Amino acid sequence: MSLPWINIGIVVVLGVLFILAGLYFSRKVSAADEYIVGSGKLGVAFGMTSLLAFWITGNTMLAAPESAFNWGITGALAYGFGGGIAVVIFGLFSKRIHQVIPHGKTVGDYYGRRFDSKNYYLFISLLIVYVIGLIVTQGIGGGVLLEQVFDIPYYLSVMLTFGVVIAYSYYGGFRSVAGVAYFQVLLILVVAIVIPPLVYFNVGFAPTYNGMAELAPERLDLLNETALLFMFAGAVFLIGEVFMDNTFWQRAYAIRREDVVKTFLLSGIGWMLVPLAVASLAFVAIGFGEEPVHPNQVAPLVAQIYGGDAAGWLFLVAVWTALASTTAASINALATLLMNDLVPRVKDDRPSDNELLQYGKYLTIVVGLAGLLFSLPQILTMLEMLIFLGVINAAFVFPIVLGLWWEKTNPDVVFAAVISATVVGYAVYFTIGDLQGIVASGWISFIVTFVGSLLQPSTFDWRQLHDAGTRYEEVSD
Repeated sequence: MSLPWINIGIVVVLGVLFILAGLYFSRKVSAADEYIVGSGKLGVAFGMTSLLAFWITGNTMLAAPESAFNWGITGALAYGFGGGIAVVIFGLFSKRIHQVIPHGKTVGDYYGRRFDSKNYYLFISLLIVYVIGLIVTQGIGGGVLLEQVFDIPYYLSVMLTFGVVIAYSYYGGFRSVAGVAYFQVLLILVVAIVIPPLVYFNVGFAPTYNGMAELAPERLDLLNETALLFMFAGAVFLIGEVFMDNTFWQRAYAIRREDVVKTFLLSGIGWMLVPLAVASLAFVAIGFGEEPVHPNQVAPLVAQIYGGDAAGWLFLVAVWTALASTTAASINALATLLMNDLVPRVKDDRPSDNELLQYGKYLTIVVGLAGLLFSLPQILTMLEMLIFLGVINAAFVFPIVLGLWWEKTNPDVVFAAVISATVVGYAVYFTIGDLQGIVASGWISFIVTFVGSLLQPSTFDWRQLHDAGTRYEEVSD
């Protein structure tokens, strides 16, 4: 079979533009801290573009329509409002983060100091699983998308996607990722604003609604029990994603303190519009009886059939851009977390700033290659992978939140809560249902953490967090 060289060339050209932009923004990166959080503080505009470029993921563009295709209107609302509210809530907490951890750079600066070593290493271990899983969802999405629409073989599609993001993430770290994100989010927003209205202009709202009412009336039911379960479970794992993911902590520290709450609030509200808009494309598929080969490909299928070839290609470019931006941000977030938190802990001699910078670049390659390798087998769809990882996300929501506000939160209780929530959550996931597993994980984590800390309260001195994030603070035991 001959390769579609023109289509490959389009992807390569777009990728080269991202790499060149990344090289441009990496010119001033000469220190480890600049690789982690950039140089200088971000204002509202650049802070919003950085947040939106990460949080408007391939999942937003593909899994949100999949949610709507599976669970109808309630599925679309659950995904859209759940992810947006999660960012808004984290924004409200970000002011507290700046107050108690003024020198922080990563989530590890908080978690390692607030709790203890066993909690820290458990958190890092499960965080690695989560981030690699998130990266894999983007890799699978990029591979399937380029294969279906551009006829580029899946394996080559995955390698092209990861080759581009590893390259521009490697050179400048956070600075490159945040700089390229500005252009990426503009392209994504233009497509999200243009394509859905174009499709509905061609097919009409009334025919879509009538088709849904005839072919799948249960997807118009706002009180559908399965859809409501997804709404509740989705809110839990999306909030867990935000609070656990180092990408949001990086941006909380990188944005100016006086602007951080406003930036997160505006980003959360703005983000909601994107999944709600693209999820509406799934209603066209339902109303006109379209069945995609892969459930997460419903949006590009509708864009191509009912919007025309140009709309289909433009949607593809936007989704691939979203996949690239999220993959780059996730690779950078995990690599810099390991470089900032783990490397100084495991090395006998304290590495110099330049050595840490080199570690960050090496870890960027390692994390990127790991994501590439795990993306090659198509294990789950993007939404299925998010739900699978949601058990881990749910287990950490309440320990992180309570630990940030309540000095009586007991580290030993937190350790027991996370382990029990994760074990029971996955037991329920595999025996009763996937969404039920997320709910079980969240409830057990909350009950054990709260009740256990009431019965065996600890006393935490908030001053211990004041120097967390400075280059060589002591590691808590």
